[in-house]
Amino acid sequence: MVRLDLGDFRNYVRLRLDVPPRPVVLVGANGAGKTNLLEAISFLAPGRGLRRAALAEPLRAGANDGAGWA
Repeated sequence: MVRLDLGDFRNYVRLRLDVPPRPVVLVGANGAGKTNLLEAISFLAPGRGLRRAALAEPLRAGANDGAGWA
């Protein structure tokens, strides 16, 4: 994976993350979205996401629709 683009996913209104070829460490306060970022990545694998959520569930609260969040 070299880039992750999200829109209206959990607490992310919009995110573009360019991933370097070296190991990445996620650091932040509680509620910052670290686990949500890992969940978005987990949807790239077959089955349900990290939290066993279906693809329709992680839409950000207040978002208009589920059109292409990742």
